[in-house]
Amino acid sequence: MQVAIYTRKSIYTDNSESIHAQISMCEEYCKNNFKNYTVVKFNDEGYTGANTKRPAFKQLLEQIELNTIDIVVCYRIDRISRSVLDFSKFFNLIEEKGIKFVSVTEKIDTTTPSGRAMMNRRSEERRVGKECRSRW
Repeated sequence: MQVAIYTRKSIYTDNSESIHAQISMCEEYCKNNFKNYTVVKFNDEGYTGANTKRPAFKQLLEQIELNTIDIVVCYRIDRISRSVLDFSKFFNLIEEKGIKFVSVTEKIDTTTPSGRAMMNRRSEERRVGKECRSRW
């Protein structure tokens, strides 16, 4: 089983977890929840989450398209993207490919039934939030 750990830290803030801390938390999660796996890391330091124009993220997408990834693990969903639309596109892609998704700090793990339910709920919350924001 191939696990992709994706991390991102913007240069614009000192408030978020460092790349190293994100990797450590993701590796710890994998160690405690998966067996017989290998890890490949994709790290984008100094890139915004407002778009997907990031070199490591593009490499991750290439590996997803090549079907070499079984599970994508990240520290938090906004490490993938702060854009609801971009994250939805990403999640739809991995779902179509049969790839599972884990957000460590948000307790989302689509390898489990409860994790899939949580992801569906979070997706709906983001959709409703976006609709509410568009009305203002």
